[in-house]
Amino acid sequence: MSNALAGFDRHAMNADILLDAEGDFPAAPGVRLIESEVEFLRYGVDGGAMLIRGARLCQWAQDFYALRGAPVKTVESTRAILRRVFPALSSEQAEELSSRIGRPQLRKEEVSAAFVLNACFPADSALWQGSPSPQHAAGWLLWLLEHTPSEAERIVLERFTSEMRIRAGDTPLADIYCAHDPTEAQTLFLRWLGAGEDRRPDLGEFPRALTSRALELVRQAWLKRIIVTQGQFFAETLSFPLPPALRRELARQTAEYYLELENTRHLNRAVLQELSSYLDPQIVAKLEKVLPPPEPSSPPEGEDDILAWFEREYLPYRRWQAQSGDETARQTAVKRAQAFARWLLERYPRWLISGEHLAFQKATHLADLKALTLCVILDGLPAWDAEWMAQELSARAPRLTLLQKTYCFAALPTVTEFAKEALLRGVSPRCASEVSCLGNVVPDNQSPHKRLTDAAAGQVWFWRVEQPDKAYHFEQEDKRERQVRGELSAIVEEIKQVADEIPDALFLNILITSDHGRLLNARSPRQLPVGAGMQAHGRAAWGSFQRDFPASGFAVDEQAGRVDVYGERFGVEPNLRLAWDESSFANANGAEAYPHGGLFPEEVIVPWFLFQRDAQEPEIEISLTGKGEAEISGEVTVRVLNKSRLALKCREAHFSHNATLKKVEWNIPPLSERQFQATLMPWPPKSAEGKVTASLVFVRASGAPFTRSVAADLTINVLYDRTDDLLKDLTA
Repeated sequence: MSNALAGFDRHAMNADILLDAEGDFPAAPGVRLIESEVEFLRYGVDGGAMLIRGARLCQWAQDFYALRGAPVKTVESTRAILRRVFPALSSEQAEELSSRIGRPQLRKEEVSAAFVLNACFPADSALWQGSPSPQHAAGWLLWLLEHTPSEAERIVLERFTSEMRIRAGDTPLADIYCAHDPTEAQTLFLRWLGAGEDRRPDLGEFPRALTSRALELVRQAWLKRIIVTQGQFFAETLSFPLPPALRRELARQTAEYYLELENTRHLNRAVLQELSSYLDPQIVAKLEKVLPPPEPSSPPEGEDDILAWFEREYLPYRRWQAQSGDETARQTAVKRAQAFARWLLERYPRWLISGEHLAFQKATHLADLKALTLCVILDGLPAWDAEWMAQELSARAPRLTLLQKTYCFAALPTVTEFAKEALLRGVSPRCASEVSCLGNVVPDNQSPHKRLTDAAAGQVWFWRVEQPDKAYHFEQEDKRERQVRGELSAIVEEIKQVADEIPDALFLNILITSDHGRLLNARSPRQLPVGAGMQAHGRAAWGSFQRDFPASGFAVDEQAGRVDVYGERFGVEPNLRLAWDESSFANANGAEAYPHGGLFPEEVIVPWFLFQRDAQEPEIEISLTGKGEAEISGEVTVRVLNKSRLALKCREAHFSHNATLKKVEWNIPPLSERQFQATLMPWPPKSAEGKVTASLVFVRASGAPFTRSVAADLTINVLYDRTDDLLKDLTA
């Protein structure tokens, strides 16, 4: 060799000498390929660019040029670098990935799992460049559900997930990155959604929209659990953190189960009440048809009690009766409604003097909220439509949180020209012309978001909306419900626009209410005569008729189907004549659909639904104390101080010694402190004293759950001290 290369001149070597030990680096145009000792001896001193291949030949060339001071450059193909970075790759697998990368030459330091995956799946680059987070982990599972990686891709994906687990640290998210294929992803995905055998509430709500495949997977898993539990699975997940849209989907799927003839026997009133908040009214109606609600009890005495009676007993029964056409049920509903009317008339004059039960009285406190408050007054919005609208608003306006879902009483008579002006001015109808409005008024034909752009904190704005009253009065029967829903849907979009476009610096409240409700009767007969000199609308007439009134200020004539009311005592200028049964006044022929003006609960009781924009997680303080016998039972006392403006409900309490209080249903009103007691079984063992913790599951009025943990101060008694010498008395 020394003779053949005797003429070597290192200064003549003016081009790169490339050493390719693996033997697969591509030769560029103009570069001589050297693959044998003969070729090296022939061309090694020519001075041109050379690519020398093969481990033995490269080592020989490297030693040769080192002795002569000539620079060489070691090169590797993309395939070779991939095998060094990912040793588990076979040559064929490395070649597969190399072709996907599409670059003949790489620097080793730029090759990583994220780099390779980005080359293989460029449309998902955000996933490969992201950091561990609930959003990222959810995206990883959804991606895996849609992809079946090749063996080469799987090797790189395992490196990627290993790195993500390390970065996730000691958090629940680390478990998510254990998935490497669709089967593993499906298992973890279903656990996150509460549909698997082992649920993962510690991961929180699944933060991404589901693909069609993912939704079908979770629906199939839910269906299995629904069937196995005979429908009870929905109730089991009420405290599990599910996104609202998925909870509604689970409710719909559960309803489908109960609507099957063989499964209706498993449906009961408690189940229907749990489901109804998450279902469209049409589906609730179908469930109500297969499950007649129990007859409502007689109206209770207290104002708060009667509002609860209306919502939980009377209204469900009345709606079922109206939909089923059951005549016996109609007579029962009318009897209860007339009992309510007497209850109302007996108390109403006293409320006018001192009370906060009437809508116009509550309106005077809107400014106390210290926020920009938009009060949306929908004309004649009944309770059943208000419930639907609240669901739609919660679903379509995610920035709004339902803080308070209550009802109150409209001004009498329940006719727009009396009740709405009272609501706008915060006084009885008789005094409405004497005082100014409680705030600024946006007319029905204007969009509130434009008017409120320059509004300020502390202001109260009223948006007068003539719907759904117009739709109820003028639409044909077969079109009415669709028209009403359409009008309310448009109003929901307007409210959403307010929440989205009013400056973020403003603390914004939106109140949904109405001037009056309406009778749940699609064919109220127009048969009550309108007296001389009187005006009438629907189920109310007013004017200056003369009669002697009793001390109560009202007189019921059941035979004539009316009640006469002394206007001055009831806060209106003229005397009133109101329908006592389901009739309307004969100011036209035929029947009237869903009229108003009377005294039935659905006409008088109106929604008072308060939404808040960007509500913070509730601020609460919890203390948990108790005393009991070790490993037997004891009484716990839970004190909850609710510092927020959210109405809260505590549903469950889980203790660290594997004891649970389920379905406790403790209500904690806004800005209040409540104390509750319950029996806990088993009581913790003596060894756990001072170490017991409890996790309490709360839900907001919107149904969104959250969990708070607290150290439990529990006294643990034992029947005897195990350290005592049981024989000491015998050895004396």
